[in-house]
Amino acid sequence: MPIELFFKTATPVGVKRAAKLFKKAVSKALGPKLSKRGICLIFTGNSEIKKLNNKFLGRNRVTDVIAFNYPPQPGLKFEPVLGDIYVCLPQAAGQARDMGHSLLTELLILSVHGALHLAGMDDATPALRRRMNLKTTAILNLKSPVD
Repeated sequence: MPIELFFKTATPVGVKRAAKLFKKAVSKALGPKLSKRGICLIFTGNSEIKKLNNKFLGRNRVTDVIAFNYPPQPGLKFEPVLGDIYVCLPQAAGQARDMGHSLLTELLILSVHGALHLAGMDDATPALRRRMNLKTTAILNLKSPVD
């Protein structure tokens, strides 16, 4: 099953043209087995991500990325969709400015971060977050570590 991209907010043309980069990065983060399952990578705005964050995580605020993992369903004759990754484009734009890199780089970082969550990684503690950030840095072949 493919990785599908959806743009639910105003998105720069360059980001839309980078669809192959997003698919490659997310596939690499998931690994060969999980990347065979369907993924929806959804670029959205502040309002929608805030609603999702509040409804599913109990946090009534905007966030940069949320990943929803769909549980396996035994007995199916096909691989079900693995999950959805929602990336907040306006939040990513602000973070890119703060970090001094491009919007595309920040969106790739957040997409990989979401994919790593779908693959089972967690960032609930500083040590786990550092591990996840190092993995993201390696997947994207970044010169400096993700913070």
